[in-house]
Parts: sequence; C-alpha cells; structure tokens
Amino acid sequence: MTRNNPYRGAFLLILAAAGLLTLAAVTGRGDITTATVILAGTGCFIAGVFLLALHKGEPIDPEIAALLPVQGTVTIATLCADLGVQGDAWFVPDEGTVIEIIPVAGTLPENIGDDYSYITEDGQSAVRIAPTCAPLLARLREKHALEIPEEEDALLACIVEVCDDLLEIANTSAVKDGENIVVTLADYRLLPGCRAVRAASPKCCTMVGCPVCSLLAAIAALGTGQPTKIEHAGVDEKRKTLRVILRPAGPAPRGAGPGNSR
Repeated sequence: MTRNNPYRGAFLLILAAAGLLTLAAVTGRGDITTATVILAGTGCFIAGVFLLALHKGEPIDPEIAALLPVQGTVTIATLCADLGVQGDAWFVPDEGTVIEIIPVAGTLPENIGDDYSYITEDGQSAVRIAPTCAPLLARLREKHALEIPEEEDALLACIVEVCDDLLEIANTSAVKDGENIVVTLADYRLLPGCRAVRAASPKCCTMVGCPVCSLLAAIAALGTGQPTKIEHAGVDEKRKTLRVILRPAGPAPRGAGPGNSR
C-alpha cells in the first residue's frame, strides 16, 4: 500500500511555475498575454514555497493517539486495586508541580512529605505517584511558557486555552458550579481512549485519570493552591462529549509546598 507524498501539491505548483515562466521566456512576445503568464507562474511558485514552508507533516491519527496511554492508566488502577486501594486520586500542588495521592479509602493523608511510593501512616495509607499528565504539563510549560493563574476567571480561561488552542482536542467550556469546576470537552477527539479505559472500569477515570483528565485536575490544583479531586468523568457517546467535574478541597496537606506555578 502506498501513501500520497505530502509535498506533491507544492512540487506540482513549483513545476507549473517553471513551465509557465519558461513558456514566457521562450515566446518573448512582450505583450499582455506574456505578462499574464509571468504573473501566473510567479503566483504558482510563491504558493508552492508557502506550502513547503507551512507543511507540518501528517498528524498522527487521533484515534491512535487516544489509545496510547490507555494500558498505563488501566494498569496503575489495577495495581492499586490489588493492593487494596479503593479511594479516588487527589492532585496535590507541591512547589510548583503536582503529585498524585491515591488513598486507601477516601481520606487524603495529612502528611505526604516523603518521596516513597507508599504512604503508611496509621489509618491514612495511600499510594503516591507522579500523575500521568506530568510529561505533558512539563512540555506545555517548556514549549508554550504555560503559566497557571490564581484568579478564578483567568484559571477557567487557562483550561479552555490549553484544551482548545494548545492541545487542539476539543471545543471546551469551563465553569464554576459552587466549589466545583466543570469542564466540558465537546467534539472530543480522543474519545476512543475514554471508551477503552471505561471498558476496563469507569473507576480508572477517578482513581488514576488519563493524561487529559489528570492535566485538568493538575491545572486546577496549581491554580487554586488546593488538593483537587476528579469527582466525576462522564462520556456522552452520541454527542462525542467528555464532562469532567473537579473538586478543590481545602488546604494542602503537610509536606506539600505552595501550588502557584509561577
């Protein structure tokens, strides 16, 4: 099976330009017809150069991209469940970054200051990991100079900008509903990943979170300076919409630093 050369259109335009300019040079009539041929050739040449300069290569199929992180998300959730961990993840701001705490029950441990993967305080055991969005968040900061604001309206606008303009994965809205932040991703391009994760267990969405959902929670945690939980992640297959409810909840536990990313 062969694939079309992505540069074919640009090369055809440049070839057409060469042919038109050669024709004008050979005929050398110096009239309006020749001038028109020269202009047409020049236009084809410029268009071809622009196509070459602006071409970004063929993007990866969104359906394939959506499936890349699925098994990692499911595997972490499975390991946690096998260890007896049943709680949903909390995304905790820590010195400008975010750590993910998955408690055995629903209570976030008061002290999470060590670097071990397992927190074993009496009655407050939990798993401590880097969120699945960590490389993505680092990339957005490095390449796009992402700064996460503390002001409520600016934070909501930041979430929309990240999803719509930087990641280009959906038509996004973000609103406050009481203390919660509700993010709706319409025409969500990575829906096959949601479908595959939820086929394993919908609990994976709140216990661990895929890179996109965990990124939303991490941004909310950094902006509010509070531990943030993925309260709910729901998919509307007919409308191709993902709806995520984030719940910031009180001050950061001991051992976690300020959440401001700047």
